[in-house]
Amino acid sequence: MGLLAERLLVPVDVVVDSREAAKAGRIVEFLRSAGLELAVARLSAGDYYLLAEEGAKPLLVERKTVTDLLNSIRDNRLWNQLKLLKEAAQKEGVDLVIVLEGWLGSIEKYRSWRIQAVLRILDEVLLDWGVPILPSPNLQATAKWLLSKAKSLGRPEKKRPPRLRVEKKPMTPAERALYVAEGLAGPVLARRLLEYFGTLRRLANATVDELLRVEGIGEKRAKEIYEILNTPFEETRGSNRK
Repeated sequence: MGLLAERLLVPVDVVVDSREAAKAGRIVEFLRSAGLELAVARLSAGDYYLLAEEGAKPLLVERKTVTDLLNSIRDNRLWNQLKLLKEAAQKEGVDLVIVLEGWLGSIEKYRSWRIQAVLRILDEVLLDWGVPILPSPNLQATAKWLLSKAKSLGRPEKKRPPRLRVEKKPMTPAERALYVAEGLAGPVLARRLLEYFGTLRRLANATVDELLRVEGIGEKRAKEIYEILNTPFEETRGSNRK
């Protein structure tokens, strides 16, 4: 089973797991607004897949808040996630990192966990599993690091597409509809658009005035969505991105 369920049709900097995009819409919006080319898709491991130019390794990022970490230890998901990450590294030739977001001191101050027990698990992740852990103070810092790291791996048109194999369980029609809508407006607004219009057909037939009725859709975004949905397709060669 490969990392991605669907083939990428355009060059991208980062592939964001669809479940992570739904939880961390602010990161996705920040990366898009900063000029990165993103795709939202179902990943079999990790949350962010940073593609790279020839000569550099792609990077698979698992993002965990301190709360996520504790929950994944409690229900034993952490070990399965590590196994999937290691399999991806071996089969796909990617580097790995876990971004641990938040203050570890909160473990003892606000929860009934012993810090030494959690640190012992983290040293097992580092030393026994060989997966690096990158500390991040908050979501904003994580987003800025992802932006900087993705840019350091080159321009999207020169990045190698991942080696793809289809997942055993395909996306449902509703998930595919959301995937299409996310390409127009990002994960947060895509859900609002589909909730308002109900189907992609109705969304595609919407006027600018109708698009403006959706919460969070301003005039600029409404015109952009309308233009995308109503512009005749023409094959282009190369890229104009500088």
